[in-house]
Amino acid sequence: MTKVPASPAKFNPVELKLYRGLVVCLLLLVTSGALSIPFIYESQTLWYKVGIDRTMLRGGQMAGLLTSILLFVQILLAARGSFLKELFGIAALMQWHRVNGIIVSFFALCHVFLVLAPEGMANLPIGIKYWPEIVGSLLLWIILSMVISSQFRQKLGLDYKRWRKIHKPLGYLVIIFLAVHVSFVSDSFEQIVPRVALFTTLGCVLVAVLLSKRTPGQPTL
Repeated sequence: MTKVPASPAKFNPVELKLYRGLVVCLLLLVTSGALSIPFIYESQTLWYKVGIDRTMLRGGQMAGLLTSILLFVQILLAARGSFLKELFGIAALMQWHRVNGIIVSFFALCHVFLVLAPEGMANLPIGIKYWPEIVGSLLLWIILSMVISSQFRQKLGLDYKRWRKIHKPLGYLVIIFLAVHVSFVSDSFEQIVPRVALFTTLGCVLVAVLLSKRTPGQPTL
């Protein structure tokens, strides 16, 4: 079995600190921009909420947006482009991919609970007019199934090749469901700036994935 290099060697220590810092700053900038959307571009559902219900609903929206950002990060960690490999090393990227999957699941569950709680758990959005919410529920189950199967693959009796054949297509499905759910579930994304920001971020991630596929000897999860 080939050893996975623990650290990159292309950059000198000063360059490593600089580029790592830039990557972290970019991630924080994108995250802060996403989390500002429920405040700057309020959805109409917030107009009719007061007190703790308003706080919970806004918190749920923020948890959903944070889940989206972390899913984009998850895709980049899975793709492991040459720049990230040289900057952090394959071992670190693989470890962060596993941990980030758990964090994504946590915030996804927080999103569902905080959004539904103000309306009452008995009033679940059921019916064709709630199709964006239904897409979101399917997305949640896909995320949970991917994380559980990844963390407990051996206990579930899944060999790597079989698990990989299931895991990879689900990853692509997650991106499609995420784009559809975020675009239509909240009227905040009917505004130009949030919608452009969403699809620009999605486009950048997809370009990064496509570029990583062209890298010779690109490893897979």
